[in-house]
Formats: sequence, C-alpha cells, structure tokens
Amino acid sequence: MPKTDRAIELTDYERQDFCVCLGCKICASVCTVNDLDLGTNPQEMLQKLFLGKDVAADDPLVRFCTGCYRCTGACPWEIRIPDVVRALRQVHATESPFEKAFKGSVAIWGRVYEPYVLMRAVPFLLKGGYIKHMTRWMEYMGIHLPHKVKRT
Repeated sequence: MPKTDRAIELTDYERQDFCVCLGCKICASVCTVNDLDLGTNPQEMLQKLFLGKDVAADDPLVRFCTGCYRCTGACPWEIRIPDVVRALRQVHATESPFEKAFKGSVAIWGRVYEPYVLMRAVPFLLKGGYIKHMTRWMEYMGIHLPHKVKRT
C-alpha cells in the first residue's frame, strides 16, 4: 500500500474528501508554522494527497505542525489538517522535537506543561535559528506551576 493511501486511511477521510478544499488558503494565513517564515501551505499538502502524490517527511508542515487546529477552525469545510499531518508522521515514522517533549510532559505530569515542552525544545530552536520567534510563541503559553497527577 502506498504511503499516501495509508496516511489517508489513518485520518478517517477518503481521498475524494480533500477535493472540497476551495484553495482559499485561509488555513495558511492562520498557520503558526508560517511564523517561522516557511511559506507553508496546507492546501498544497491536501492537493498532493488528493492526487495520490507523496508528501515528503521533510515537508515543513509535516515537520513543524503543532496541532493547534487553528487551520481547522478557519477552514470553511473544517478539514482537520493536524490529523492529516499526524497520519503522515506515522507513515513516515518521524517525530518532531515538539512531539517528543509533549509526550514527555504527559508522561511526567499527566498533562501538557508548557514550560517543560519549551525547555525540551530549546536546543532545537537554537540550532535552527528559531529562537527569534520566542516572544510570539509566548503569547500562546500559560505559565503555571506543575503538579503530578495521582494515578489510581
């Protein structure tokens, strides 16, 4: 089975479901990945999937999508692009530094603790030159003290 078919299967969409994309690029205008100045366009990714073309594992959207669902909220058809990105990551067997930090946070505290995620991502941010966007990202982050969740 081709990787694109497997990714579509994981999303609970059908290939033809992506043809409803109007090409309005509203999703691109609200995408936080575009804060990195990458010119990311989720519509192009959906078009590739609809046409049966491969979406590369190093595609900026696949590598850096945070799954905030801002694109889904802005989309006239409410296409769940982060679900598609997660499926593509699964078929490519890639995991972003953000995902690693996210999973680590959930494993430790039972929830997402944003400062922990940020601190785990700092080496990646410094290495890639993305630290200049830190003030913008701080708008999305709430600072609070962590606590462990008691599991029964």
